[in-house]
Amino acid sequence: MAVFCSDIDGTLLNSQRTISDRTIRAITAVRDAGHSFVLCSSRMPASLRALERLYDATDAPLVSYNGGLVLSAAGRVVSSTPIPADAARQIFDLCAGLGVHASFYASDDWYAWERDRWAEREISNTGVSPRSETAEYYVASGEIDSAPPHKIMCMGEPALIDLIEQLVVRLPDAVGYRSKATYLEIGNVRCDKGTGIRDLEADLGVAVSECYFFGDNYNDLPAFAAVGTAIAVANAQDAVLEAADVVTAGHHEDGVAQYLEEWLRGS
Repeated sequence: MAVFCSDIDGTLLNSQRTISDRTIRAITAVRDAGHSFVLCSSRMPASLRALERLYDATDAPLVSYNGGLVLSAAGRVVSSTPIPADAARQIFDLCAGLGVHASFYASDDWYAWERDRWAEREISNTGVSPRSETAEYYVASGEIDSAPPHKIMCMGEPALIDLIEQLVVRLPDAVGYRSKATYLEIGNVRCDKGTGIRDLEADLGVAVSECYFFGDNYNDLPAFAAVGTAIAVANAQDAVLEAADVVTAGHHEDGVAQYLEEWLRGS
């Protein structure tokens, strides 16, 4: 059995921010042939499951939060590496002082700062809504201690995000990834997409040589090192293109589908 893992934004999704009909057909053909197709993203599990429903598959493993939470096909936790509560509190306090939106994601719960324009944008992008309880409730109630966050997303003006990034650099258990000038995604420093893929491989009992990964951005590089074949879409960052074993068409040209179709013809 081959295991195909894919990043979402900039890789699998097209210009309409959805999975094209061609890509749905290619994923379905791979699955019908007895192989697995796994979504691997910084998104929360509920958002990944919503995408899976587009190709009628919610029975695959998931690598969410950039490797911070890996789930089996049945929803069993394969590995979980949240941000320690003390570090998360420091980030919350700074965001509160700066007036920056911070969303806290713990397992499949999303605690937004408030239902502002930043939250609305994430709802539109991911198809998932936050809980009615806010990030302030999450911290003040002690939920942050019993269920520390797998991801914190800070969204605001670039100069303010710079200040939060400076704090994160000083926290030994946290790492930040600047996906945009106005976005900072924070996770546990001990996990990335590569650790998530390795946990998945061990749980499935598959060889590294049987695993493939599609990616486009810097946070996909650790996953490239964890699989037998690393595939970059043509729109990928230069460093990703250089690290790839194969380059397929860009995400607007259904590059993932193109590779899967060619692979099936040759298998």
